[in-house]
Amino acid sequence: MGCFVNILVLRTDTSGDPSFKTLLSRVRDVDLAAYSHADLPFARLVEALTPARSPGRHPFFRVMLVHHAAPTLPHLSGVEVTVEPVDLGMSKTDLVFSFYERSAAERIDCLFEYDTDLFDRATVERLASQLVRLLEAVVADPDQPMDRRLRHIGA
Repeated sequence: MGCFVNILVLRTDTSGDPSFKTLLSRVRDVDLAAYSHADLPFARLVEALTPARSPGRHPFFRVMLVHHAAPTLPHLSGVEVTVEPVDLGMSKTDLVFSFYERSAAERIDCLFEYDTDLFDRATVERLASQLVRLLEAVVADPDQPMDRRLRHIGA
């Protein structure tokens, strides 16, 4: 089945055309509530919810967002040590956004994994471009309603 360490299945209320700040607050509230059940075994959750099963599809979510904190790398004299994501040639779900902190470069890289039966490269590249435009808009004006922001970037 795979490793389910620190995976939270979250659903956040996006009604009312919230600003990014409001949406972020909602996400935070949902996250904190979910963490209060962090000790619940995944198998028990599946047993209690009895989700509809379909081969090749996760029963609880189709899109996954992963955050990888900047690692503490060993210092080796005369050797530059870096961490690089490994492409396994398959996606764990329909779509995965993996964000990697790069503390030395003070940046975050994003790796997209996707099910090639559902998405093609051009679609994912367009999605990546829209994500960049969305993040730029959020930084410029976090109080702007999300619906207007999404229409502006073409999502």
